[in-house]
Formats: sequence, structure tokens, C-alpha cells
Amino acid sequence: MSILYLGISSKYIHTMPAGWFIAEFLKRKGIEIKEVYRNVNEDFDSVLNGVIKANPDILLLSVYIFNVEFIKKLIPEIRKRLKNCKIIIGGPEAHSDMDFDHMIVGEGEEALYELLVKGGERIIYAAPIKDLDALPSPYTPQRLEQCKNKLLYYEASRGCPFHCSYCMASLSRGVRYFSLDRVKSDLKAIVSSGIKIIKFTDRTFNANAERAALIFDFIYENFKDAEVCFHFEVAGDLFDDRALKTLEKMPKGLIQIEAGVQTLNPNTLKSIDRVFDKDKFMSAIKKIISWGNIHTHLDLIAGLPQDSLETFSRSFNEVYELKPHNLQLGFLKFLKGTRLYNTYKASFQKTAPYEIIDSPHMSGEDLALLKRVEFALQRVYNSGRFPHTLEYLSAFYPSPFELYKAMSDFFACKNITKGAYEEQIYQSLLEFGGFSPKIKELLRFDYLLTHKINSAPKFLRKDYSKEFKRFLNATKASAHILYAEFDHIPNAEKGGTALFDYSRLEPVTKRYRYEIIKQGAE
Repeated sequence: MSILYLGISSKYIHTMPAGWFIAEFLKRKGIEIKEVYRNVNEDFDSVLNGVIKANPDILLLSVYIFNVEFIKKLIPEIRKRLKNCKIIIGGPEAHSDMDFDHMIVGEGEEALYELLVKGGERIIYAAPIKDLDALPSPYTPQRLEQCKNKLLYYEASRGCPFHCSYCMASLSRGVRYFSLDRVKSDLKAIVSSGIKIIKFTDRTFNANAERAALIFDFIYENFKDAEVCFHFEVAGDLFDDRALKTLEKMPKGLIQIEAGVQTLNPNTLKSIDRVFDKDKFMSAIKKIISWGNIHTHLDLIAGLPQDSLETFSRSFNEVYELKPHNLQLGFLKFLKGTRLYNTYKASFQKTAPYEIIDSPHMSGEDLALLKRVEFALQRVYNSGRFPHTLEYLSAFYPSPFELYKAMSDFFACKNITKGAYEEQIYQSLLEFGGFSPKIKELLRFDYLLTHKINSAPKFLRKDYSKEFKRFLNATKASAHILYAEFDHIPNAEKGGTALFDYSRLEPVTKRYRYEIIKQGAE
């Protein structure tokens, strides 16, 4: 009996540990399976032909929101060509309206083994695995060697303590953990293999504050000098003092955190059964951002019940003022099985990602506006390329939301879309700022903060003064140093000089270091 696990990720750089766990568990039980990993951006026929060539007796597929449409298209084509191949599906987006021979709902390792050995019903409801350490570690030397240039997903727990009505994690009951010894052993093996980015997949990493603090301590003690980055999804209001003390002393770039806000509207929080202590959240996140050593990503969701455009904009403004390194504006997704899917009377897309179209609280026009705001936010703020330009522009608008609304409307008028080149964004911001000398200089300054050489677009270049040219001729700068003259930049007098150090990117902001100097100073 030949068994093929086909993992379809969203990008080449992403790994799929679900297949790894299944393969290692079955191997321990004496069942060998072949693993093939592809992604949704690859040629469809190439993926299909790969399955046909393998000609498995059983095909295993993990279905997620990012690959469900790809898999729905793939299965009928496999059926036509491999008449005797049994198809077994699982994962959060595996549903009864799909074409399959068996579907496993829940954790698949033990249930799949039983199905392969004994057979079973068409739809199998798997019980949660109580002892996660009984699952063999999938982070083998062979897999880690293959993933050196990829983002590695790491699972330290399963389940979620919260029951937000829009989230698939709300269907779980409680949280189960791999032992600390297991986590420590895995992380040592992963880091020693040369993996550069490790993203914990735990729904709420710090659900157990004491355990989270212990893992942070372990990372600091063992990897503070390593070239690696750990990413965690956390509840900002659950941090305790111990964890915060350890996070404060972490080297720059070692830790990234992603904290879901979703909304600050109390009526919305109540309607979606979301437990959220705003004061604790704000206090903890302000501290973390102020330290400057941890890249911080915050999330908002547009389209939630009881949240109008007005109330959402207030949440946006409050969160934006925290100045996270990345602010994601997402949109409510209607996921089958969640309580909200069955109770909220709103329109949504019938294909993945099942995004909201309109609702009793937010019209289609409102959501279309927020889509434009999201685009401007992503290309300008989240790019990290325009810190000084944005600070200057913000002074002309009553709130951050109004700034991005105006910017998004301007981009729409100029037909600046997702495919716009970076130079078009700079040009548009120059025009949006009224072509003033200051906006031009700020754009040029920001450009040099994120680009190694002085290769700015022509419209951002400057004719240097004679005095500055003499200064440059007298300066013996190393290859990674750039001097530039400015008239309108922060903390500099007219004709001030900035020194950019291109030897190394700042690991949190991904910008180059600089200082304002006097001409003649080294």
C-alpha cells in the first residue's frame, strides 16, 4: 500500500508541520508514507502530474483557508486519472461538501493510524491527543536541512483558552502542552541546524504566563548570541512581570511578537465573546515598543458585529498611536463551524477566504473604503520605509485614520494598485504632500534609510552645495558610509549633514543606522 501526503503551502518559504507530525507518527507505528510539499503559487498541472506519477493508493491532504480552492480544483482531476486512489482529507477547512473517501475532523495522527489499520466511517471525529509528548518530534535532521531557507513553524501547544465566536480555535476545549523538556530539546536542534526564523504556531503562546516566561528565559540563556528570530502570537494583556523583564533584555531582533487587538469597541468585544483587558494590553505593549528591541505586530479586524466605520476608526487611531512596527488591517472571515458563521446575518464571499462583503453595521461602501485604507497602510506604514514622511504628513490631519483615508483616496485617483512599483509610491507621496521642498527631502531621507546606495529616483535627487562638495572631497569615508546634505530633516539645521552607516541593517526596524553630524566630523 503506497501512501502519499501532499502538503500545499501558501508560499515556498512556508513549512507544513502537519504532514511532518503525521509522517513521524505513522513511521513509529510501522507505516511509511511519502511526503511531497508544493505551494499554491506553483503551476497546477505540475502539481497534478506529480501526484499522477506517484500513483498512490492513498492520498492525504491537509486543507486550510489558503489552499482549499487549490485542493477543490485538484481532487476532481485526480479522480479522473487515478480511479482507485482513496482520498483522505483533514485540517480546519476540510468540510463534508468536498469530494473525499474519508475525512478526519480534529487531530489526525492517532485517528489516521486507526483508519489505515482498521478502516472507519466516511467522517471520523478524532478526540484530542492528551499526551502530546507521545507524538514523536518531527523536527528531524533531514527535514531541518531541507528547511534552512524557509520559515519554520513550531508547535509548542495545541488548543486555545478563549472562545471568540469568529475563530476556529474557539471550537477547542482548553490548551494542551508539549513538555518544557520536549520544547527545549526541539529548539536546540532547530537552532543548531541553522534555521533563521522560527514561528510558534500556538494560538496564544502566553496563555500560561509562567510557562511562557520559562521559555523566554530559555531562549535568552541559550540563543541570545545566535543568528535566529523567534516569532510568537500572544495575548498582550496576559504578560506577567517576569516575562516582561526577560523580554526587555532580549537582544534586538531575537524576538518578534504578534498581538491580536481586533477591536477596542466594548460592544463588539461582548458580542464576539472576546476576553480582553484593554488597560493591561496597552500598558504591556507600550512598554515592549518603547524598549526598541522587539518587532511588534498588532492586528485589527474590520467587519465584526456592532462595529461601525466610526467605532472601527477609533480603534484604528488608538492602536496606530502605539506605533507598532506593523499594523495589520484584516477583514472578518466567515469560517464554517464557528458560532459567528451561523449567527451573524451578513454577506460574505462564498469562496476562500470567505471575507465579509457587507453587514448590518458596516456597508459594502464602508468595507470598500477600508480595503483602500488597508492598501495604503500596507504599502506605506507597514513597509517601514517612510517614518519621517508619515510623521510630517500626520500633522495635517485630525487623526491617523483620516490621513490614511485621504492617502487611499489619492492612490485610487492616481490608479496606484497592488502592482505599483516602489518608485510610484514615492512619486505619489511626493504629489500627495504637495511637492513641497520639505516633503521631498523627507522622502529622500527615508529612502536613504532603507537603500544601500544613493540611487534615489531622479525626482528625489539633490544638487549639493559647493561647501558640501568640498566637505565630501576632504572626507575619506569607508565603503559602507554615505554622507548626504539636507535642508529639511529632523534634528538638523539648514544645510545639515547626515551620515548613513550601511554596514548592517537595524534588526527590528530593518533600516540602516544614521546620525546627524557637523560637516568635518567623522
